[in-house]
Order: sequence, then structure tokens, then C-alpha cells
Amino acid sequence: MVIKKILNFTLYLVKDKIYLMLNYLGQLRLYSFLDLLILLIATKAMGVEFIGVVFLHIGFLAYLETQHQHSYRKKVPKYLWIIFGIIGLLLYGHIEGILFVVCSYLYVLKTKKFFAPIAPIMRGLQYFFLVAGIIGYNNKLAWLALILIIIRNFCGDLRDVIKDKKENLNTLPIAFGLSRDIKYIHLITMLTTTFIWFQYTNLAIWLLVPIFLIQILTYNLTPR
Repeated sequence: MVIKKILNFTLYLVKDKIYLMLNYLGQLRLYSFLDLLILLIATKAMGVEFIGVVFLHIGFLAYLETQHQHSYRKKVPKYLWIIFGIIGLLLYGHIEGILFVVCSYLYVLKTKKFFAPIAPIMRGLQYFFLVAGIIGYNNKLAWLALILIIIRNFCGDLRDVIKDKKENLNTLPIAFGLSRDIKYIHLITMLTTTFIWFQYTNLAIWLLVPIFLIQILTYNLTPR
């Protein structure tokens, strides 16, 4: 009897740790993170710039979670985003890093009625400034990133209509009167942007198979 209780308690602890790990892993949004890495390879970002963007991105996600505090996601340490943000800015080394931070702040205000409809634009500007800081404002990839990320984030709102309604968010689909989720539209646009960035790299085409596979398998890992 005692051994059974010990085994049950041990199993409970293991399950709890696995759940905790998967929850935090999901908050990293591996599918989106991988997409960003492909975009950075397309820009031919130098090692330090590359790492700087990674830190800025994780800092943004940490700040997003601390501000929105969804009940279905485990809490992120309150000031973790500051550490990642400062390191990211220093390594990235371009003034556009500051503009990324400003757009990140405005995007997180998505819970406010005025800012929800323009959230996709802020997300697009995040990518635009990061890319433009590396390859310049005249490069079409920067503008392509702006347009496609705006569309992709809007598709994310199309995916989350019911949830966003419950959370009283005034996203564009809700403002337009949409009452149903379009479930897979965001995943499809995610795979599409990854495919487009990939065309600007020198990576072997067969790598798209494991990349897409990882994105698809990790997509529902993010608690929503």
C-alpha cells in the first residue's frame, strides 16, 4: 500500500513536471520561432545580430505573457523580459531594436479596445524594423516581411474569434461581426511565410520537410 502511494505520488510529480515543461515550451511558439530563424537566415544576419534578434523575440514573448496573464499558461518570471530585452538590444546593435521594442509594447496593448484592431500592423512592424535594420529599407524582403506578417497576424485573429470574444478583445474579425473561428488559416499562412523566406536562403530544399513537420507538430503545443 505504501509503495503504491509512493509510485502514484512519483507519477503525479513526473506528469506535473512534463506539463510544466510543455506549457513553457508552448509559450515559446516553436512554429513561429522556427519561421523567424528562417527569415534571419534569409537576411544573412551576422552571428551577433542573429542572437540579438533571438533574445529580443524571447523577451517580447516573456513581456507578452507577463502582461496578458492567461490562466491556461504558466506564469513567466515578471522581469525576465527586461534581461532578454537588454541583451537583445546590445547584441542586435541597430537603432531599429528600439523601434521593435516600441512596436512590441503597442502590440501587447491589444487588450485595449483602441489597440486591438491595429495589433496586426504592430506585429508586422516588429519584423519590418528587425529585418530593415539588418538589410536596409530598400530591400524588398523587409517590405515583404511587413505585409506578410500583418496578414499572418490577422489570420491569427481569425483563428481566435471565440476565445477573443470571451476575453473582450476588439480584434478586426470581431469588429466585422465574425462569430466563428477559422481554425487552420493561421497555420497555413505560417507555413506559407516560412516557404517564402526559404526562397531567399541557400538551404537545401529537402530541409522544408522537417521544418514543416516541426511547425505542424508544435503548433497546438501552445496553450490557447
